[in-house]
Amino acid sequence: MKKSIILIFFLTIFTIHGQVYLEKYRPQYHLSSKDSNMADPKGLYIFDGQYHLFWYGQWEHAISKDLVHWEELPDPMKGGPRPFSHFTGSVVVDKQNTSGFGENSMIAIYTRHFPGDSLPETQCISISKDGGNEFHYYELNPVLDINKKIFRDPQVFWHEPSQLWKMVVAISNEQKILIYESKNLKDWNYCSTFGGLGAKNSFWECPDLFELPVVGHQGLKKWVMIIGRGPNKVQYFVGDFDGKNFNPDTKTLNYLKFGKGIEGRVFENFESNYSSNWKITNQAFSNRLKDSIATDFLGNGYVGLLSNENHIGVMKSKPFTINRNAINFLIAGGQNLDSLCIKLIVDGKVARRTTGNNKKVFRWRGWDVRDLKGKTAQIEILDLVKDTINGGIAIDHIIFEDKLKDFGLEHALWLDYGDDFYATKTWRNYDENLKLGDSVIMISWMGNWKYARQQPSSWGHGFQSLPRKIALKNTEIGYKIIQEPINQLKKLRKEQQSISNLTVNGNLKLGFFQPKKNNYELEAEIKCISNTTFGFNLLIGEGRSLKLTIDPSTSTICLDRTNCTDFVSDKSFTQNFATKMYAPLTVNNNILKLHIFVDKSSIEVFLDDGEIVLSASTYPSESQTGIEVFSNGGKTEFISINAWELSSIWGKSSQK
Repeated sequence: MKKSIILIFFLTIFTIHGQVYLEKYRPQYHLSSKDSNMADPKGLYIFDGQYHLFWYGQWEHAISKDLVHWEELPDPMKGGPRPFSHFTGSVVVDKQNTSGFGENSMIAIYTRHFPGDSLPETQCISISKDGGNEFHYYELNPVLDINKKIFRDPQVFWHEPSQLWKMVVAISNEQKILIYESKNLKDWNYCSTFGGLGAKNSFWECPDLFELPVVGHQGLKKWVMIIGRGPNKVQYFVGDFDGKNFNPDTKTLNYLKFGKGIEGRVFENFESNYSSNWKITNQAFSNRLKDSIATDFLGNGYVGLLSNENHIGVMKSKPFTINRNAINFLIAGGQNLDSLCIKLIVDGKVARRTTGNNKKVFRWRGWDVRDLKGKTAQIEILDLVKDTINGGIAIDHIIFEDKLKDFGLEHALWLDYGDDFYATKTWRNYDENLKLGDSVIMISWMGNWKYARQQPSSWGHGFQSLPRKIALKNTEIGYKIIQEPINQLKKLRKEQQSISNLTVNGNLKLGFFQPKKNNYELEAEIKCISNTTFGFNLLIGEGRSLKLTIDPSTSTICLDRTNCTDFVSDKSFTQNFATKMYAPLTVNNNILKLHIFVDKSSIEVFLDDGEIVLSASTYPSESQTGIEVFSNGGKTEFISINAWELSSIWGKSSQK
């Protein structure tokens, strides 16, 4: 009888503790909360041998010694005129006691937000004198108030040259980043404003400003500003910071503002004398617009009307010969494939057509025209609708190139092309004993506010991306960020399984590696052949899969999750979640390298040595574990595929 009671007792204990972090959709090697929602990372700092990370809710807290295994701690925020929310912010270690709160005091700087946007957002501080376990509200808060309803997300850091604290903080609805400075973290003086560049629509949130090393240039560093473009993208800018002003580099500025450095040939940028290349009828396209209600066009203007005016019109280009694989353009305006559109006319027939998406925001779209190469064509732009809600149609920068830009994104430098990567933050090192050199490590929330609250997980919503080491690479359009998963993740690898010189034609089950669970890592090196698409079918099962397709002819990769999740009961979730994500890529010497991480509800794909990354949540069923490789249009040689199942991070302490 006693043995039975003891057995039941231990089985009960195992059920209570063993099942935690094993729930359906629970990531097994990404940081998630035991039983609460997790959004923006914030307050990232390193001190006394530990990495600290807080997250949006009420500043829940986790610590780690290796950025792989985590220990979740209680909510540290104490005091203050509740109810209010501690929005995103940062934590600094005041090693020199500039604030007067004591040497090595930890100061959290965050946005104080009251329910219902009832009061202006202000920047406040809380102080910890016990190593970050509890932060106590400062009685003289706020420390910065400019009487703005949407004024948020301060990132504070110590600027050694000026011996001052610096803050970058967003006026989100005005797409502005303000820079302040302080001697004591309590009194802040305005320095400058950054804005008017990159993707300028929607909210700007969660800014960060830091230095990055340039690969291949010993000792060279550049300043980088990253900004969240709501609801789920992160853009960045590279330049110099003199302590008061952030100024983008000339190449970065020219690329983002004028499109200089774009591959291919500009057929029309609508900057000057464009009318001689077009036959224009009526008034809708009679003038290039310099001042506009639209955003994210290049140069000084575009063609078309986006106001509610009773103008219609047609413009048709002179004939040209199609000699590239793609025709790309920026488009904005109303949605009507027949009456508000841009068309490609070949042999007197409409070969391609595209319309707007009812937004006054210019985004890249394009046509794959490799099957039409050598043919004579014309481009026709139509605005045949009066009094539309979003005006007519507008076009800018028509470009002939071999890289298809049909992404539906603004012209910007994007940190990640996936649908679930937002609110990026970097760790700041205040630990004299931890020598990181030039290493900068960032992390982001793997979520999207379009459907974050409808996610199917029972344990809470949201989790963090893999921590990534970042640096800069010098390119034709200026410096670009490159990313790689941190080396510490390799400790999770189980036995390596590999195959070499695999020739594929059609679909082929990856027989040598069939994991029981979706916790694995893949590295592949592939020889590319023109007009042959190839890739991986992942999460196969129950009639569903996640498809990763590479098309060398148009230099694109597509991550298709339109049929990967088994969660279909919430229509609002499904409509926003079932998407295809596209990104550009560069194939060097016809060899492509892929690095893929699959977790129980996510995928992160690294290409071009980390210059291009796609991150997305997936939510497959437990039985969707099949893997295939495929090649369409011909044979593809997979030079090598290396695969590892990855151990769970839960149940093992990192604090040993």
